Amino acid sequence: MKIKCLVLGVVIAHGTAILSWAETAEAVVAGFDQRADAMFRADSGKPLKRAKKQKPLEPGRGNYVRAYSYSMVGFAARCLYLGEMLDEANAALAENAQHYLDNPLDINDRDSFHWHAGIVMRLIEMYGTHGSKHAGRISKETETLALKPIWEYVKKVSSLAKADHKKSKTWHIYLSENHHAMSFTVCWQFSKIAKDKSEYKELKYDDGGTAAQHYKAWNDYFVTYCLERARKSPCIEMMSDGYNSTLIKGFYNFYDFGDPQVKRSAGMLLDLYFAYWAQEQINGVSGGGKSRVYFLKGLKQDRSHGNAPLAWLYFGIGNQPPVYGHDMNAALSDYRPPAVVADIALDVKGRGRYEVRQRPQGLGATGRPLKTAVTKVPSMMRTDGGGILRYSYCDPAFIIGTPMTEARPLKDWAAISSQNRWQGVVFSGEGDARIVPIVRPKDNRVALNAQWSVQSKGSLITQKLKHNKGGAEMIVWISSEGLTAPAEEEGVVFVEAEGAYAAIRVAKGGFKWMKGEYKTDRFIPDNATMIPNDQYAPVILEVMAKTDVADFDAFKAKVKACEVRVDGALLSYKTIYGDQLSFDTSGKKAPKINGKTVNYAPENVFESPFLNADYDRGVVTISKGERKKVLDFRK
Repeated sequence: MKIKCLVLGVVIAHGTAILSWAETAEAVVAGFDQRADAMFRADSGKPLKRAKKQKPLEPGRGNYVRAYSYSMVGFAARCLYLGEMLDEANAALAENAQHYLDNPLDINDRDSFHWHAGIVMRLIEMYGTHGSKHAGRISKETETLALKPIWEYVKKVSSLAKADHKKSKTWHIYLSENHHAMSFTVCWQFSKIAKDKSEYKELKYDDGGTAAQHYKAWNDYFVTYCLERARKSPCIEMMSDGYNSTLIKGFYNFYDFGDPQVKRSAGMLLDLYFAYWAQEQINGVSGGGKSRVYFLKGLKQDRSHGNAPLAWLYFGIGNQPPVYGHDMNAALSDYRPPAVVADIALDVKGRGRYEVRQRPQGLGATGRPLKTAVTKVPSMMRTDGGGILRYSYCDPAFIIGTPMTEARPLKDWAAISSQNRWQGVVFSGEGDARIVPIVRPKDNRVALNAQWSVQSKGSLITQKLKHNKGGAEMIVWISSEGLTAPAEEEGVVFVEAEGAYAAIRVAKGGFKWMKGEYKTDRFIPDNATMIPNDQYAPVILEVMAKTDVADFDAFKAKVKACEVRVDGALLSYKTIYGDQLSFDTSGKKAPKINGKTVNYAPENVFESPFLNADYDRGVVTISKGERKKVLDFRK
C-alpha cells in the first residue's frame, strides 16, 4: 500500500504515465479527493474576481453573461467547500441571482443561464438550509433569492410534453445536444427542490403541470435517456471535447441527488462516457473522429477547459486546473469512475494496438434552433438506420480516426452531427503533434457535411463533398509542434513524430503550400498547410509506428511503392498495411475495404478490446486485463 501511495504522489505531482497502471488504478481513483481538495485550497483566501458581463451576441438577445455567472458560482463553491468567506459566498450567489431578475431577457437566452443554474442548485442541495454536506452555509435568504430566476426559467422551458419519452425515445433534441442536456437537468433539479417547498409546490408551470408532476416525468425521461445512449451511442456531438464535457456536467446532479434508479442510471452513463473517452486519448489529447469541433479548436487540444479538468480530477492526467464554475458539479460530486476505466485511460502503452468501431447517431431532421431556451421545434434523430461508422486505429504512438459517413446530401443529417466533423491523427510525445485533413470553413469557424472518407488501420482517404455548406478549400494542416518539417519527395509529403512516421499525398492534380495567415484574431499554432490544386481531389494520409518499420527511409520506400490508380471516378489504392481501398470519388457508391463495402450500420454500437455493446441492447461491457465491469441499463 505504501508503494501505491508513493506512485499516486507521482501522478498528482506530474500527471505523467508510470510503468504499471494496472496495479495502481484503484489508488489513482482514490486520489480524487486529494486532487480536488488541492484545487480548491490553491485559491483559498483569494477575493472574488468577477468575469466581465458582455453585451448580447446578437441584437434582441439577452446579455452574454455565462462567464460572469461561472465566476460567481465558482467563487461561491470554493468558499462553501472550504468553509471560508461565507458571507462573501452568499453575496456572490445573491448578486448573480439578482442580475437575472433585473435582466429577465438573460434568463431565457440559451448561451447564459442554463449553463450555471444546475451548479447553483447543487450548492443549495449541499450547503443550503437542508444541505447534505454542511447545512446552513448558504443562508435561507440567499437560497430563496437564488431559486427565483430558476423558477422563471423552468416555468417556461420545462413541459410534460418535452419530458414524454414514449414517442421520442429521448431522441428529440432541443437546441443542440449539450444545450438539451443542460436544460432538462435544470428542469429536473428545480422540480425536485420545488415539489417540497411551500412557495413553489402548488404553482403551475406554463403547461399547467406542477413541480411534482414535472419531477416524476423528468425522472422517467432521464432513465430512458441513459438506456437509449447505451443502446445507440452516448454522443451525437461525437468526441467533441468541449461540448461533451458540458453535456455530462449536469448528470452528476442526477447521480448525487436522484432517486436510486436515477442515481444508478447516471452512474452507469458516466462510466460509459469515461470509457468512451479513455480508450481514444493519449495523455489527455483525444483522437478519433469528431463532430462540432470548431475549425480552429481542432488544431490543438485545449488543456485548460473541456475534458482536461476531468482528466486531472479522475486520473491525474495533465496539470491541476483552477477553480472554474463549469467544473464544479464534477469537483463536488461523489461519483468516481471504476478502476478499469482509470486503467484504460492511463496505460497507453499497455493498451497496445487496436481498432475502435462505433455507431453514432447522425441522420435526422434539424429543428428550429432559436436563440432562446424556449425552443419548441426539436431536431428529430433517426435511429432506424445507419449513416456513420466511427473508426479509429490506436497505437501507443498515435491515434488516427475518422467518422466514415455516407456521401448523403446535407438535408439528411441533423446539423449537430454534420457540423464541423473532424478527422486526422494525433501523436504521442511532447507538445500536440497532429495532422488534420479537413475542409476549411469559409469563415474559419463552421462548415457542415464537408468531407467523407474511408479508413483501414493507419491509412485514410478523404475527399471534399460537393453538397457541403460553408466549406472553402480542402486542406491538410500539419502542426510544427512535435513533427519534423514536411519534406516532399516524388509528390509525397513526409513528416516524423516521436514514435511514428506519416505521409500525405494528393491523389491527383498536385498541391501547393499555403502562404500568408488565416484571417482570424484567434491563436493559430505554427503549422504548414497543404492545399490540393483540385479542391475535390482525394487526399491520402498514411501513418505507421516506428516499431513496424526499420527506419524513415524504409517507411518512405513503402509509401512510394503504393500505387494510386484512378479509373474514371473510382480510386483504387493498396495501403502500406496491405489493405485494398476502393473509393468512388463521385460519391454514388460506398467505399470498399478489401472488397467489402463499408457497413454504416454495424451490429455493435461499441466495438474495441475495452468497450463493447450490441446495438439497441443496453448492456455495455468495459474491460481491460482481469478488470471488467458490465453496465446493464435495462434493470
